Amino acid sequence: MTSLFRVIALPALLGIALASMGAPAPGMPDSMAAVEEHKLDALYEAYWQDWLALNPQEASAQGMTRYEAQFDDSLEDGWLRNVTSMLKRYQSALMTFDPAPLPEDARISYEILSYELTQALSYYGTDVYETARMLPINQFMGQHTAFALDQSGSGSYNFKTVADYDNALTRADNYARWTDDAIARLKEGVRRGVVLPRVVVERVLPQLHNHFGLPPEKTDFWQPITKLPADIPAADRERLTAAYAAKIATVIEPSYRRLYAYLQQVYLSHANATPGLGALPNGAALYANDVQANTTTTMTPAQIHALGLSEIQRITSELDEVRKKVDFRGSLQEFRASVRSDASLHFQSPDEVIPAYQEALGRILPKLPELFDGYPQAKLEIKALPASAKKYQGNGNYQQAAADGSRPGILWINVYAPGIKDKFIVMTTTLHETYPGHHFQTSLAAEIQGMPAFRRFTFFNAYGEGWALYCESLGQEMGLFGDPWQYYGHLMNEMLRANRLVIDTGIHAMGWSTEQGIEWMMDHSSMNRAQAAAEVERYVAYPAQALSYKVGQLDIAALRAKAEKELGPRFDVRQFHDQILLGGSMPLAVLDRKVDRWIARVDATR
Repeated sequence: MTSLFRVIALPALLGIALASMGAPAPGMPDSMAAVEEHKLDALYEAYWQDWLALNPQEASAQGMTRYEAQFDDSLEDGWLRNVTSMLKRYQSALMTFDPAPLPEDARISYEILSYELTQALSYYGTDVYETARMLPINQFMGQHTAFALDQSGSGSYNFKTVADYDNALTRADNYARWTDDAIARLKEGVRRGVVLPRVVVERVLPQLHNHFGLPPEKTDFWQPITKLPADIPAADRERLTAAYAAKIATVIEPSYRRLYAYLQQVYLSHANATPGLGALPNGAALYANDVQANTTTTMTPAQIHALGLSEIQRITSELDEVRKKVDFRGSLQEFRASVRSDASLHFQSPDEVIPAYQEALGRILPKLPELFDGYPQAKLEIKALPASAKKYQGNGNYQQAAADGSRPGILWINVYAPGIKDKFIVMTTTLHETYPGHHFQTSLAAEIQGMPAFRRFTFFNAYGEGWALYCESLGQEMGLFGDPWQYYGHLMNEMLRANRLVIDTGIHAMGWSTEQGIEWMMDHSSMNRAQAAAEVERYVAYPAQALSYKVGQLDIAALRAKAEKELGPRFDVRQFHDQILLGGSMPLAVLDRKVDRWIARVDATR
């Protein structure tokens, strides 16, 4: 619930920060740029703390326990008033500074925060968000799955102390409140004709049903009790055991049951047969905002659709070369069909999956020094998703390590997902998710001392997913695609991202049906129907996120090609990668300017 503390704390914290900016710290050099930089650093820290106060799950993901008893209240009017007020206040404060005299890194911080604030206000400060919050749940990014993962001890929530366990009990109450908020927003959507696609509702229902109908001790939410730390006193162990049994039975399970009942008995009959946002009132504006937020560009859906078609044509010609290398005599279409049916190219048991990814990681690590100078300290684990999530989640996801080292980065693999059965995607997926992809990039950024926190932990999809897709191509430079089937997997993953440009825009801007998307995917990949359906349903549920991969990758690849051409023999790939990585995640336009300035500096040393 939006608390009185939050209403008071946001302006108070900003006021303290602004007051502190009146004079440089003792010993600060007496130069205008240094004074301005010092003031901005105070502003950045205040902004980040205020943002976390409004987004407690993000704070928990960074290892902070200050807000761990809270849960998402972004569906409430009070939260919206607080966040828009906070964003406007910081935007006004930032505009009083002139970025021109700032040194390189300080200027980048200014540009990133300016972009963040403008983008956020174009979402939260308009009726676009009013539309979005009537669509509060889906099978990929729903709070019902996030809560279950955290509350079972498998997510970013840490169960270490008595306070952690007690806060989780309060958090369950706040999740129950979120459930009621979600139902209220769904009802509002029915009244106003802003409703989820039927396929999304059908996928959410079994996820909810999975969390009720069992004794507390048989649920995922009981797992923290089975792992009570040994240093927790006996009296607290007894109290917590009873409290968790009661909370699961009287709060958590009824919350899942309530949301399920409403969706199944009422909402499903109103759900949209058309899957795209474009079919909804104000849906086109919402999709346009989603496209801008996920690509950090001004590209239109039509331009992105055309880019996807162009990339498909290019990748298809490379796939035909692989067909020839493996001596397949039929057409490319027949080659894809053969791949689908060849049992030797697919895992036959879920038990084979995790060891294959661990083996791929073992091959990648010794090759990294060829392309990179520095490495993060954060640990990495590869695990199978918990049983409750296996049947209802996608292929898997990377969960970022805690900055304080209290939690490793985890690559969660859904060993039962249709898309994870292909052996030939293992190497390229590992490059994407672990080293030098997501784990490498996010951990390296989080560990950069002296960089503002909002830069260390912010994740722009076009940058982050673009970097990870770019990393897949590095497998060729690292000698990891010697087997033509692993290179085939790399090309199919790249083709997948090109198909996403076409299908996502097709569904949300051009009126495509889900079936059209599935048929397109099958015609332009070796996916079977189940795999293609799972992919397309992701684009239906999570509009525009799938656009970020290709748009970002092509931008980074273009920057590298530009640097190689302009610097010639002075181009150093390790230094180039430093320029991409050692500033944290950022909008593509900011990254482009950063690399251009680096090229100019290197060029000036001739």
